Amino acid sequence: MDLAVGKSVLYRNFDLNSLTLAAGQDIGSGIGGCQIDHVDWSDLDVVQFSEKRSLADGLDVGVPYLGGRRLTMTGTLYGVTRALLYDALRDLSAVLNPVLAYREEPGSLGYLPMYFSSPTNDIDNWPDGAIPMRVLVMPHNFQSSYVRNATGGDDGQALALPWSCLFTMRDPRLYAECPIEIPFTPTTDVSDNVNNPGIYPAPLNGEWVVSSASGTIVIAMGDSQLTITIPSSTGQRVVRMKGDDKILTIEENDIESLAMNRITFQNSTTWPLMPPGISAYSVSFGGSLALADTNSKLWFWPAFTA
Repeated sequence: MDLAVGKSVLYRNFDLNSLTLAAGQDIGSGIGGCQIDHVDWSDLDVVQFSEKRSLADGLDVGVPYLGGRRLTMTGTLYGVTRALLYDALRDLSAVLNPVLAYREEPGSLGYLPMYFSSPTNDIDNWPDGAIPMRVLVMPHNFQSSYVRNATGGDDGQALALPWSCLFTMRDPRLYAECPIEIPFTPTTDVSDNVNNPGIYPAPLNGEWVVSSASGTIVIAMGDSQLTITIPSSTGQRVVRMKGDDKILTIEENDIESLAMNRITFQNSTTWPLMPPGISAYSVSFGGSLALADTNSKLWFWPAFTA
């Protein structure tokens, strides 16, 4: 996370890393806004089955997976007057409130995107020399302290107040802000390569707008091969493969329903993860299935670990 001057860290339309200098004021006496002083997201759970070996030293272990992650952030809030600082503090406390985050977008269950950037020398994939990124976080335990000899003084004086917040991430991955998309226009079998500029496997998502005919979509991508079997119907439908949540749905007549019985996997792995770098993929359509418009696509967000 780039915390340099002028680098935004945006959460719920509030820039946590933006300072302004009031016109006609000297530096240090007319600063307003918010600044991040410290970020640490190294508190990461590793989940793995482990059991003491019978009648032997050591452990029997299973495949490791990442669990949740916690992000701690500290900063300083500034106001050109005491009144403006206290107004800004109320705004910040509302932005970093988990209930209000949930109510803003109930479908997210409180985990909303925080946008920032990270410098990089990989200009082949990121020509601007920076990776626009996002993480899905929910705020916990916002803290700010009132100390008489620090927050007192005349109402017309500028004031600064330190704050801190703990965020939780149910998805431990850091993502590029913009996804890599593979669009489909005709119902034509496709075999090609795709580049994942991230450094960590990323969940694959798909959406197909199909006609009323039945058919199949067979995908060999990432580390998985799967088949989606779509029954016939009376009208146009939207088939959604949600790799983040590991669910398949079919929407018809504006009603979206689970359709887990319509997806099968041809190998020991399940939902595909896109590996870093260039990898081959193929998508084929069977039966009488036809795409109804040009909005069908596969996509994933390049993922990172830090």
